[in-house]
Amino acid sequence: MDSLDLFKYSRTASLIALSKVDKEHLDVQPEGYPNTIRWNAGHVYVTAEEYLNKADHSYEITHPKWFDYFIDGTRPSEWPEDEVPSMEEILDALKEQETRFETHFKNKMHEPASEDHVIRTINLDTPDAAIQFCTWHEGIHLGVIKSLLIAVKQ
Repeated sequence: MDSLDLFKYSRTASLIALSKVDKEHLDVQPEGYPNTIRWNAGHVYVTAEEYLNKADHSYEITHPKWFDYFIDGTRPSEWPEDEVPSMEEILDALKEQETRFETHFKNKMHEPASEDHVIRTINLDTPDAAIQFCTWHEGIHLGVIKSLLIAVKQ
């Protein structure tokens, strides 16, 4: 199995889970949770955009304004209500991103990254390494989304 296949598997699992979330649960922030289901979905998207752009600067970031809402350190409690992307927009962007990753990186997976990105003990020095990290990161946030869904239904 290659990294793009595993990424697509992870993204499909996320899209399935997110498509089952009732609209009234998207922005509920239970006690003890720093963010919401919508925030986690958007965070997965912008993090992947950031890391893959660092892996290859010719990979264009779409929705750069979304970083203001979803990058590490942001909080839904600080969002201006009328500008936040809808869940439908986020789902569409996640689907489109999957296709864009495959198209853009299919023949570049093992080329040197445009910019090395060191996260603690690992160096994302190729697009393949960046996609592997994004897949791991998405899996973590899928777990958080599922946990949030249980918490908001109680």
